[in-house]
Amino acid sequence: MAIQRAPRSTDPKGKCTRWRVIVYNRHTKKQEWHTVEGGKRDAEAFEASLKQRLRSNAYVALPRSFTFAQLVEKYMVQLEVRGRRASTVANYDTILRCYLLPRFQYKQVAAIRRADVTEFLGELHAQGKSHDLLDRIVRTLKALLFYALEQEWIERNPLQRFRAEGGSSGKAVNRGTFDEAELRAILEAAPARARPLFALLAFTGIRPGEAYALRWQDVNLERGSLHVCRSWGDREVSATAPKTAKGLRTVALAADLVRDLRGLQEQAGGSGEDLVFGTRSGQPLNGSNVLSRWWYPTLERAGVRRLDLYSLRHTFASLARNADVAGFLVSRAMGHATSGLVDQVYADALPSGMAHLAERVAERALGTKPGLRVLPGGKPRDVRQPLDELLAAETQGSASA
Repeated sequence: MAIQRAPRSTDPKGKCTRWRVIVYNRHTKKQEWHTVEGGKRDAEAFEASLKQRLRSNAYVALPRSFTFAQLVEKYMVQLEVRGRRASTVANYDTILRCYLLPRFQYKQVAAIRRADVTEFLGELHAQGKSHDLLDRIVRTLKALLFYALEQEWIERNPLQRFRAEGGSSGKAVNRGTFDEAELRAILEAAPARARPLFALLAFTGIRPGEAYALRWQDVNLERGSLHVCRSWGDREVSATAPKTAKGLRTVALAADLVRDLRGLQEQAGGSGEDLVFGTRSGQPLNGSNVLSRWWYPTLERAGVRRLDLYSLRHTFASLARNADVAGFLVSRAMGHATSGLVDQVYADALPSGMAHLAERVAERALGTKPGLRVLPGGKPRDVRQPLDELLAAETQGSASA
């Protein structure tokens, strides 16, 4: 083994912040170069760890001159082989082409260190890039390095527990939960063609993409149910399977929703392969157009908060949990594998639910019957009676005694 200096052009005079550790691999009978960021002590510590791995036969050979660009090329092929959605592939392509490749294109994969990524993110943050974008860059880079680790092209992923740091200057997704009054106002203000869509999202908890891919053959209005088996995204060229195996599910429909869907079917004359919420030409709805033409104008007319369309899914979970519906039933309707995600991510405490909780606690603490307090003498009294009436009754009772 040997340690060589590999100084950067920006290093101060007489100081080296990058070193090369050269190891002879007796299996491939070739020398392999490892780049170490930091001082000479860091390089010596890395050299010691290499010696230990060689003695224990735990050393993994590294390909020589394996650049980040080569890793990207192989990884994008794997995305296609694994059948990832077109929207996922497009997202990776944007992050890689616009940010990661210009920075790390010719860098050896094994030489990428946390310090390199931290420096890069700091520069982007100084340019005013949003925290959400920095997170996407980190997630993309992590995925590539984990793929390289699976293929045994690197020994470890230096970003395994790495998180992007920095303030958010971009616009975050405005997502939350509507209460009962807001939801009623939305449905009353929605256009005739949009009301069944909004009601379906709020009363079943399915995803917007699943609603856009819904066909009339998937809907059974006689039984009051629909079968979720496909999804559609704005960047998709065809319908895809749901995100998880649990996404394939049958969802019950409320009577009001059945009536709305039946009216929509009679008006459109749809059947079989026809889309339930297709355009006039029979094509799937575009999510951006739904937001700009139907959703946000409806919120403005209803006079409610400007939350995104996905908030109807959160509203479904919150309404169901606040109505004491079991978590596993809610998760099954929403297509989740576990019920814990429903309460952790989707279900919020609505004002009505908090009032119900407070009432239940008071009933349990004050008496055995709802709304009744058991007095020391054994006579129940209605605690919902106005306070002034209670005081007057107690005063009258004391005077008569």
